[in-house]
Amino acid sequence: MQEQTMEAPEQPTDTQVETEQDLLDKLREKTPNPILAIMALIIAAGQFNDAIDMTGKAWDLLVSNFSDAPSNERLSKVYIRASSGVLEETFGSPVYTKFSNGEVEIKYYKDSKFILSAITSNGTIDAYLVFPQPGFVPEIKYHAGGDTYLDTTFSDSTAPLEAMSNLARSGNYYIEEAQGGRYELLYNSVGGYSEYLSNLTKSQMQLLATFNDKLMMEEDSSSALVSLRQQINPNFYGYSAVGLEDLAPAILTKLEYELITD
Repeated sequence: MQEQTMEAPEQPTDTQVETEQDLLDKLREKTPNPILAIMALIIAAGQFNDAIDMTGKAWDLLVSNFSDAPSNERLSKVYIRASSGVLEETFGSPVYTKFSNGEVEIKYYKDSKFILSAITSNGTIDAYLVFPQPGFVPEIKYHAGGDTYLDTTFSDSTAPLEAMSNLARSGNYYIEEAQGGRYELLYNSVGGYSEYLSNLTKSQMQLLATFNDKLMMEEDSSSALVSLRQQINPNFYGYSAVGLEDLAPAILTKLEYELITD
């Protein structure tokens, strides 16, 4: 009778064990506990490679959902005089479109971290504004206000070239062109405040009203502008090769913002 033999399964070498352990230690340092728990169960069943692959995919998903990097990457593709086609290539179809003065077309695009409005003509981007959602930190190092632009008052970050405001039921805002910026010879850095992104205190609202009244009455508004800029922070930013009067309609009204974000 022929004797049958079965070879014992090959035992992992010390080098293989050390390699797997090193990889697990690195993953443990930056992987949330729930993912580690699932990974441990799979490893216990002898599927080490599957566990590593699954954990890597889960980590990528977490980064995509909770990091600003993907949104900033999309924003980096948009710049003045770029082809307007890059907007739909990057963000998909606009979620809202309107015409200002019957001629200027303004399109709005939605990202999980911000809303972007863009003015285009002849197949190129003439201006765009970015309205960040709470918690989003955009990369704006080339803006006249630098990386901390949205964290400081207007007066602490930039000097204005031109400014305008609006107080109306459709929405209150302030917007200005600023001196400086990496590409100031090509286009202007712009920024402003819109009430649907954050609220003003009573005293800040009074400063905005005073400046707005001066503009409407065509009176000297320089001192009112200084006082206003010292007390409020910008909550949106952008870049523009058009004047403020053409750019201001790109700021969403209250109802438009509700329609897009609901």
